[in-house]
Amino acid sequence: MAASWITIVAPYLPEIIRLARPMFTRTPVRDANTEKLRLDVLNEQIAELQNAATQSADSIKLLATDMQKTIEVLQLGAEKLERQSKRSERLALIAATIAALSFALAVFALVR
Repeated sequence: MAASWITIVAPYLPEIIRLARPMFTRTPVRDANTEKLRLDVLNEQIAELQNAATQSADSIKLLATDMQKTIEVLQLGAEKLERQSKRSERLALIAATIAALSFALAVFALVR
């Protein structure tokens, strides 16, 4: 189960990791003349964080949609396999019944 989950998520991992650790604008060293610059950088960092959160939410929504589609396809496949299995069981039962009747007929023919 875990291996199949990983194969589904694997194509999205680089994007998830990239969005999970955004490269924020670095804060300049504290100096008396740079307080305005620090506030500008802080505002830019907040905007970057909001953008990263939005992109992360979009990626999660896309991943959830793809996983839902995959689950639906797997359920359809499971239903199809269940129908085939029941059909195979019926065919095997019919074949065993015919074989038993043939054996009984052969024994009857030999005894007669």
